[in-house]
Amino acid sequence: MSAPTIGVSLRPERAYAAVVHGATAVPVEPVAPARNDADGVIAAAVAEARRAAPQGADAVTVDIAPVLLDALLRPDSEIPPVAVVRVVPRAATDPVLAQSPAAAVERRVAGRWTVGGGHDLLGNELRPLDRPGLARIAAELAATGIRHVAVVAAGSQARPAHEREVADAIQAAVPGARISVASDYGGQGLTAREATVVLDCALTPLAERLLDRCERTLARLPGDVRLRVARGDGGYSTPSRIRVTPVMAFGATDALELCGAAHLAGLDDCRVLLDRDGSPAAGEVRHRLAVVRLAEQPQLGTELVVPTAALTPEPPGSRGGDVPVIRAPHDQRLLACVGAAIARPASWLDEVAFIESADELERVRRDAEERATAMVMANGAAPGTTHIAEISTVAVPYSPSGTVRIRVRVAGAPDDTPAGR
Repeated sequence: MSAPTIGVSLRPERAYAAVVHGATAVPVEPVAPARNDADGVIAAAVAEARRAAPQGADAVTVDIAPVLLDALLRPDSEIPPVAVVRVVPRAATDPVLAQSPAAAVERRVAGRWTVGGGHDLLGNELRPLDRPGLARIAAELAATGIRHVAVVAAGSQARPAHEREVADAIQAAVPGARISVASDYGGQGLTAREATVVLDCALTPLAERLLDRCERTLARLPGDVRLRVARGDGGYSTPSRIRVTPVMAFGATDALELCGAAHLAGLDDCRVLLDRDGSPAAGEVRHRLAVVRLAEQPQLGTELVVPTAALTPEPPGSRGGDVPVIRAPHDQRLLACVGAAIARPASWLDEVAFIESADELERVRRDAEERATAMVMANGAAPGTTHIAEISTVAVPYSPSGTVRIRVRVAGAPDDTPAGR
């Protein structure tokens, strides 16, 4: 039997953990009842894993999403102000349209600037980049003292040149600035893409503090236990990658609860009924992966361009179609820990391309698969274990014929060899 794995769910009120060894999941309490913090819970989980198997645990996968969400929703949380720079053909004429519709996002924005430029979905330039205007904005930003900047350019999913040039100019004017760019995430819609990079910037210091603390705790404990971080799609990534893209950890808890419930039920495919504030919500697990989508985050009031679990209200008497339906029988905090413990490395691409033939479509799909596979390898997958978990190619409405949207999801098995440590 493989070594035990540990899942930890960091919540605003305390931390929870479980040790999973095969089909067995053991909830963990901290060594001392008064130590309900992450340090005590992780230490207790590592000790429990050593009792379960002589070699102890290979890894700890931590879900930091509840703490990230709590910080975003609390107006008094210590989250840095973020400057937003839009690269679009022209600035919004209505002040309301210049703002995010989500209050949780907008209150993190300390100021907005617009640079003329941008491209369409196919990468055609809509307007040359306004370099004199960019120089003025970079100087203004340097004078504000803001050190977290979100840059989003129209069409940067297809051609990031303007966005990258703006980011480089700001970095030169504001040394040490933390800059997030929307082209790192793909997706569609200026509002959703902007919200994603604003949260990415705002969450960076908190994510770094949480991961630093977990790594320091593991360094003090016996053995060579690696730290992994749960992603919004229910997979995991490395701490180094989440430090660079912390928004990828946002919303992980729902997907982890679905996978945890399926694991405890011994099912690879099922529909899971969860309780959400007294009302049932349903999500699906297929091939041991949570079904995910890009959707509005109800607690934020806006869509992001990072995938999270697809939960829907469950009407009374509904059926699961071709899969069993299970009602989560355990504490959902335990389910999140189990889901984290069994998580696999994953990656996601969401892009637009223009194709004129079946051969070109095949080439574009193959290129997307290769890049998604490289990403999942960087997230900790063992060589030779990656597989395409999901791929779709659909026509983009109201666009020139041949415009398609490609989504690729790749998963793999954890790299548990010494070389992967």
